[in-house]
Amino acid sequence: MRFLLRCIALFLLLLKVCASTHAQGTSNKGTEFYTAYMDHNNGSGTSGTQSSMNLYITSDVSTTGVVELADGSSPQPFTVTANQVTTVLVPYSAFLGNLSGKAPSSKGIHITAQRPVAVYAHIFANSVSGATLLLPVNTLGKDYTSINYTQKSNAALNNPAYNSFIIVATDDNTSVQVTPSATLISGEVAGQSFTLALNKGEVFQGLSADGTDLTGTHIKSVSANGVACKKIAVFSGSSRIYIGNCTAKTSDNLFQQVYPTSSWGKNYISAPLSSRNFDVFRVVLSDPATVLKINGNLIPATSFTSAGYYEFTSKTPNVFTADKPIQVVQYAVTQGTSLTCATISDIGDPEMIYLNPIEQGLDHVTLYSCPRYSITASYINVIIPSTAASTFKVDGAAYTNFINLANSTYAYAQIKVANGTHNITAGANFNAIAYGFGSVESYGYSAGTDLKNLAEQITVTDSTTKQVLTSTACSDQRYKLQLTLPYKTSQIKWDFKDSTAAVYQNNPVSKDTVINDNPAYIYSYTGAVNFKKGSHAVVATVFKPGADDCGSNVDIEFDFNVVDPPPISFAINNFCLGQGTAFTYSSVVDSTVTNTYDWDFGDGSLHGTEQNPVHTYATSGDYKVVLSVTSSTGCSNVSAPQAVHISKKPKADFSYSSPDCNNVSIAFKDASVDPEGNKIISWNWNFGDGSTSTDQNPVHTYAKDSTYLVKLVVANDKACQGDTTTKNLVIHPTPVADFTAPDICLNDGKEQFTNTSDFKGDPQTGFAYQWTFGDKFATAANNASTAKDPQHAYTKAGTYTVTLVITSPFGCISSVATKDIIVNASTPTAAFAVNNSTMLCTANPVIFQDKSTKSTDDVITKVVWHWGDSSADSVFPKDSIHTNGQYRHLYTFAATTPTAKTYTVTLDEYTGLTCISTTTQTITVNANPVITLTPPVSVCQEASPVIIPADQHGFIGNGVFSGDGISAGGIFSPYKAGPGKHTINYVFTTNTSECTYSQTFDIVVNATPVLTMPADFKLLEGDTTTLKPTAVGDSLTYQWTPSAGLDHDNVLSPLASPTNDTRYTLTATSAKGCSVSASVFITVLKVPKVSNTFTPNGDGVNDTWHIDQLDRYVNSTVEVFSRNGEKVFSSLGYSVPWDGKYNGQDLPAGVYYYIINPKSGRKTMSGWVTVVR
Repeated sequence: MRFLLRCIALFLLLLKVCASTHAQGTSNKGTEFYTAYMDHNNGSGTSGTQSSMNLYITSDVSTTGVVELADGSSPQPFTVTANQVTTVLVPYSAFLGNLSGKAPSSKGIHITAQRPVAVYAHIFANSVSGATLLLPVNTLGKDYTSINYTQKSNAALNNPAYNSFIIVATDDNTSVQVTPSATLISGEVAGQSFTLALNKGEVFQGLSADGTDLTGTHIKSVSANGVACKKIAVFSGSSRIYIGNCTAKTSDNLFQQVYPTSSWGKNYISAPLSSRNFDVFRVVLSDPATVLKINGNLIPATSFTSAGYYEFTSKTPNVFTADKPIQVVQYAVTQGTSLTCATISDIGDPEMIYLNPIEQGLDHVTLYSCPRYSITASYINVIIPSTAASTFKVDGAAYTNFINLANSTYAYAQIKVANGTHNITAGANFNAIAYGFGSVESYGYSAGTDLKNLAEQITVTDSTTKQVLTSTACSDQRYKLQLTLPYKTSQIKWDFKDSTAAVYQNNPVSKDTVINDNPAYIYSYTGAVNFKKGSHAVVATVFKPGADDCGSNVDIEFDFNVVDPPPISFAINNFCLGQGTAFTYSSVVDSTVTNTYDWDFGDGSLHGTEQNPVHTYATSGDYKVVLSVTSSTGCSNVSAPQAVHISKKPKADFSYSSPDCNNVSIAFKDASVDPEGNKIISWNWNFGDGSTSTDQNPVHTYAKDSTYLVKLVVANDKACQGDTTTKNLVIHPTPVADFTAPDICLNDGKEQFTNTSDFKGDPQTGFAYQWTFGDKFATAANNASTAKDPQHAYTKAGTYTVTLVITSPFGCISSVATKDIIVNASTPTAAFAVNNSTMLCTANPVIFQDKSTKSTDDVITKVVWHWGDSSADSVFPKDSIHTNGQYRHLYTFAATTPTAKTYTVTLDEYTGLTCISTTTQTITVNANPVITLTPPVSVCQEASPVIIPADQHGFIGNGVFSGDGISAGGIFSPYKAGPGKHTINYVFTTNTSECTYSQTFDIVVNATPVLTMPADFKLLEGDTTTLKPTAVGDSLTYQWTPSAGLDHDNVLSPLASPTNDTRYTLTATSAKGCSVSASVFITVLKVPKVSNTFTPNGDGVNDTWHIDQLDRYVNSTVEVFSRNGEKVFSSLGYSVPWDGKYNGQDLPAGVYYYIINPKSGRKTMSGWVTVVR
């Protein structure tokens, strides 16, 4: 069942009609439409189950219009944006309901637009909807046959469904003759004609009851009172219907606009609806004498119903041929229906599709495969001449999976497509339907039709191309008019519906021929005609011999649109040889048409077909370019030749400076030339290292040595770019000078310089060295050297600046390497002190204070410490010597025995290679104690205080704890500390050396749950109560004891129904294992057991009235009455049983009435007790 918006599927189909060569003429695009709100089984209104009617209006151009009822009420202006859809809700007052009868209704729906539009009407309710493509007034006819289906549905008996047709007049004084094929519910009898008098927009709706079928109802416009026949619109359908040969299941309404009989054809081909078990077909005859063949088999006349149709089921393609016009209808059956009536698991729902004859084919269609609602599979069935199958395309891609029909020149395809818009085209006319299925959902429609009268028609032919005009002509183009009739006429009146006078042809001469096996007579208009841009119509009024119901004169109309040829102008950019010359179509393109382009570039190459092509010329020179543009309307335009000169390319060249070393600026010099003498104005350099430049003569520095491919591209002032010129440039490495030289003293003699330069992988041959020693006391010759590793003897103490420059064999010069060296005069005096020398512990580094001395101008060049343990010596070169003189060293050894160790520490102080001073001291280092603590990681808050064990391993001293909840002696109280993480500190100090041990650790105290129990209470025996303690804690678990009398013993609030007094204890345990317990006592008040007799005779046995369990009801009351109603006993509570006395005197034996009110929620008890004496 097609739900709301069961596919505004037709719309882009409609846009096809709007924008293609079938845009007007006899297509479904127009400026005036009529329809009506046909009966729907759900009624009409705003509730979720009632029906509504929408109009969906679209166009390829923006326009405005009005939707109104025939009486002029409820006008609704609308605006359409090109290629968009506008939705108009039809007023509910337009609903025809089950109105049926001769009295016309002024509820016709009139749609008018300023510019041509296409309209789709949709009557829908929840899962029951139907829709149709509306036909404009200019395509309507005067003779129709209603096509429906046998009425049966699952509609309720008190709300029956009907077969239906509606007639809408398009002009005043319209007379319509109706011959129903079934008796209407308004009384019109089957087979008896009746006449309707309708004015413009008035509607007649015919309804027939369940089991009937209005197929074959003949509806025609007739002449009356001297008024000619008028065009009418006819719609067929059902308010709800089931299609299939089995018991009615789900059903749907049908709503389709009927094609005029004049547009019927003689040849049809059908293809099965994909994925369905079978289809139902009806073939409706225009003439009972029609000879019909299906798949070459003659259908006997006895196979046709009295309504003039033949019905059959099929699973295969079918070829229909007839000698007179017919209409073929294909029906989709209800979901789950099979030919054998067995239930199957297919998907879909009823649908009625009017097929188009082969004679009314199209060569391109744009359609929409709709996903709404719940459509899961969409298809397109295509019927096409076999010879054109190879030209068929879907969305621009070739589709060749066609199946040739046996004994036919046609082929068919069932194409599964995705939801959305699809364009189908071919090199010849084809027929197509679009449809889709979902669970109890479907849609289906014919994918466009030409709707021309196949017997009477005007043909407009281009005088030059001889092409027959279908809908669009070109302005100022000469055309030839021809009129085709199935009879000879004695007069033709040609009316162009403009300011020109009508042209009469009396006794015109015809060309006799045969069309579709029928005689035809072709009449030509005198001379050629041309038109200006705009909408045009040609009406030929002819005298028809043998007057019919419409009289002797017949109007034959052809509407068409005249457009200007496409404007033509273009621009050219880039006139350079070997480069793409860009051609740009610069005219304004009409968005409603599609242009094709033919570019002649003047060089004999293949023509370009893009709108804006780029063409590369093979040789330089002068060319003439011509552009031809043809729009989708068929109108063409050709440009005047435009001259193009293709220039030769400029030639790039360059040179560069030397030496070519990395990190050295290299100058590039342009040497490019232009062979045509044009000025070179741009340079694009690529230096091969990722760097570029647009300077004419750039300077570039390479960071790394390598071989680089340098590229240059130049362009001249004509925007011509030359080929790329490349040259390999070898960049040699620039060496990096470096050296080492120790600081010395005068006693060391000569300073040795060691060359540590980076030669960048080159062999160390051919390099030149230039040293300067910075010695102002030396001669010029002695103050320099060209050796690789020279020596120099300094004669005075001081600081000297030494430099080195090296040059590679390729001329690459290093930067200057500079270092200061120190020459000291004398030897220093080494000395040091030990901080806290009597309190040295292994846990702390020993601090040594350098107290060495030197001459004022000397510099300590190195300090070396020999620590006296197994660790390596510490060497501190000049730049690492501590400026504060402090040096630290950590001595470690096992903290058992001995508890102290002695070390010999030596200090060396240098002022040169041989100028050294040494001093030595002995130190004693005490072992730090090691204490082992075993604290708990976590404890519960309710736990008892715990002692933190401390193993001192024989060390004598004092340990102190500090932190939350812990005493100095190490007793930790979880309750005092409280929930959370607590950091505990511990410090142990030895008695002798005061060396310490410290440790910090965490103890987590997990919160104890908080549990609150209700107060003790009493419970009547047999009653159930919910125990409602409260508990606060993390991820608690629960355990009740005892479990007897509880529905669960592991929940917080169980149901309790103890049979005896019970104390229930609840233990709540957190995720960390912390628990708390609390209890509640329940006193069970059992039902008092009343003795019905007692013997107060003083023998000590049964002397009092015993009431078991009543003593537990402390607030109970007991009253005893004699037979005459006198109260003889009463008590509050029953701690003292009744002894059969009243006021101290024995009561006589007998029966007494008692009333016992236990209270505490138990009902009052009453009865009789017998006193026996």
